[in-house]
Amino acid sequence: MASIPEDLIIRFVNNSCSDEELTAVRQWLDESDDHAAELFGIENTVSQAATLRCDEAVRSRLRSRIDMRIAAEDALAKKKSRRSFILRMTGVAAILAIAVTAGVYLLRGPEINMVSISAGDEVRLAVLPDDTKVYLNGHSTLTYPETFASDCRQVELDGEGYFEVTHDSTRPFRVSGHSLDVEVLGTHFNFVSSRSDSSSVSLLEGSVRVSSSGKDEGVVLEPGQKAVYSAATGRLSVRNTNASVDACWHDRMICFENASVADIADILRRLYGARIELDANIDRTKTYSGVTEYCGSLDSTLSNLCITIPIRFTNSGNVVKIYSR
Repeated sequence: MASIPEDLIIRFVNNSCSDEELTAVRQWLDESDDHAAELFGIENTVSQAATLRCDEAVRSRLRSRIDMRIAAEDALAKKKSRRSFILRMTGVAAILAIAVTAGVYLLRGPEINMVSISAGDEVRLAVLPDDTKVYLNGHSTLTYPETFASDCRQVELDGEGYFEVTHDSTRPFRVSGHSLDVEVLGTHFNFVSSRSDSSSVSLLEGSVRVSSSGKDEGVVLEPGQKAVYSAATGRLSVRNTNASVDACWHDRMICFENASVADIADILRRLYGARIELDANIDRTKTYSGVTEYCGSLDSTLSNLCITIPIRFTNSGNVVKIYSR
């Protein structure tokens, strides 16, 4: 018997041979010491093993099949043939063990190396493998794979991050936080991921889908909208927002577009948590557009604004008052 049918090899491995087929396999093995290696060639065995769920239970069953097969052949073969066959099957068992191990590796895939970047007291920029830029606010952490998968780009955020996602229609970009998950193709958004407080996503450009962690349903945001998850109530809500103000920490710039002095005062109240009042002589109809530096103190920011806007201010410690100039 110069060769053996491939389907017979498969039935032999699966322990489904008839008595006649087992006899044929035994005769073929007795013809040459090389037939055992040929029968259970590494490539064929690995290919078969890779299609299995190679957990410990499967490995145990495979070992039991090999042991049972050896015992059965021992009882049928002659003494001389039996000794030869045991030696051959011992080699086959070793080959199968290697193949099953290789199958486990193929199923699990290569080990994924993760990268973790943290910001200290200063804002830190992280450039991801797809050229996406992430600005991390103070004491925030971003974790991502050294190489993104072929079907998606997955990262995790703890704290606050501003994302400028590189567009890739074939690989959605997903950010997992403590309470919210975000999925995009390419856009700019600000994400606050908090363990105990409210988490939020503010959209500047493009489109994002925001959902509570572990839930399929979610909301799709448009630019200028903000999704807020309340840790107290467990509810997700959407409202309009000045998204550029939400994200102004990342580049230290405050943007104004057709904003009155009253609008600017509202933005400064929100950023600094200060009490700001407008004098009665302030023109509330005139609007301004531009950018100014987001300084560490309200006085510094207002001083910059006074250069380009006809206003002046006083600061009594408790109340900042703005006048026309």
